[in-house]
Amino acid sequence: MASYADLNYVEAHNFVEKNESLGFYWDGWDMVKCTPNPNGYSQKNGMYRNSQWGFAVKIPCTDQGTWKVLSKYV
Repeated sequence: MASYADLNYVEAHNFVEKNESLGFYWDGWDMVKCTPNPNGYSQKNGMYRNSQWGFAVKIPCTDQGTWKVLSKYV
């Protein structure tokens, strides 16, 4: 089972800023992790970003005002 870290507002913004090179960015209040993959053009969670196709995973803000990020990224 995967383990998660709860990041508050400040921690989440610092995390995204430091991990932008790993494909993390903000889409409104959602944190997004985009992984480049040419097969992304034909998938439901595919997206075109920075001139290449990839897969996107949205991490929404919880009711408690935190973001649950996989521990392997934190």
